[in-house]
Amino acid sequence: MHLRWKSYIFLCIITVFYLCGCYAPPTFKPVTIMKPPKKPEPYIYSQLDRYYVRDWKYIVIHHSASESGSAAEFDKYHREKRGWENGLGYHFVIGNGKGSGDGQIEIGNRWVSQIDGAHAGVQEYNHYGIGICLVGNFNDSYPTAAQMASLSMLVEYLQERCHILSENIIMHRHFRETECPGRNFPYYKLLAHTVRY
Repeated sequence: MHLRWKSYIFLCIITVFYLCGCYAPPTFKPVTIMKPPKKPEPYIYSQLDRYYVRDWKYIVIHHSASESGSAAEFDKYHREKRGWENGLGYHFVIGNGKGSGDGQIEIGNRWVSQIDGAHAGVQEYNHYGIGICLVGNFNDSYPTAAQMASLSMLVEYLQERCHILSENIIMHRHFRETECPGRNFPYYKLLAHTVRY
């Protein structure tokens, strides 16, 4: 009888505390799940498939060394300042959201026409190398997740379509005295997602 009375008092005290707001059962916050980077739009595959490809051997990665830009802006600069008749020196430009969409793949005229690039400064790599420029200065910052997702997709596509070896996916600085594509470019992370031939 005495034990029941103590239990009753204990339950009354807990009830009073609960009703007064002095006690609340523990709450659990839901875990926030980070969304993976947005994948490149599927339409890019149909755009890429439209063009006949010639004998490419390399994929050469560059950065624009500028905070913003787009294929149209670089094309204008290359025509007016560099005097290049075929304009944009790269075959592809991947935007960072400042000038063109974040991760947006822009196809240059040199890819459409399957002509030499003007990106390498070395004839071998201009003639046989597909130039891809990511907008940004990767000495000061890093490529965005969307840029890297698009680059991985594009490199994988080009490897399979043009039969390019993984060892021939190179940075501009591999053969030219330059920092391009910047100290912060995650080259080995890119290679980890390439197709092995």
